[in-house]
Amino acid sequence: MNAIVESGGSGKWLTFWLAGEMFGVRVEDIQEVLMQQPLTPVPLAADHIVGLLNLRGQIMQAINLRRRLHFPLREDDGPSSLMVIKQQEHFISLVVDDIGDVLELPAESWRLPPDTLASQHRSFVFGICPIDDHVVLGLRVDSLSGESDRAAQKES
Repeated sequence: MNAIVESGGSGKWLTFWLAGEMFGVRVEDIQEVLMQQPLTPVPLAADHIVGLLNLRGQIMQAINLRRRLHFPLREDDGPSSLMVIKQQEHFISLVVDDIGDVLELPAESWRLPPDTLASQHRSFVFGICPIDDHVVLGLRVDSLSGESDRAAQKES
């Protein structure tokens, strides 16, 4: 079976915008979408962790996805959105520029990321799906919290 289908597959995808690029996450990985929320800062945390979100008593880290994916920070201080993602046995929240639409993306439309995709983005994107006048970048949810980064640092 195609690795893209195994990673992504058919189904409904929530799209969102980040630095002018359209990304997609499987709807089944989304707990909920929120407007900008107050976050509690975490001293000495990694740069991409912008705080903790208290969502009805459940505490989770909030990741600035622009920082995590090595995009430039926003110049304006406009409102952002939060996506609460189910990641294995816990939740994380992702700070994104804007929430898009829910799209039905068939498995046969997904392709491997092109060689032109920057190396710092390869570990976060499993594939691309061309639609109309955009390309949806399939976000690898399991790579976001930094667990793999810490494991790699321990091995070094």
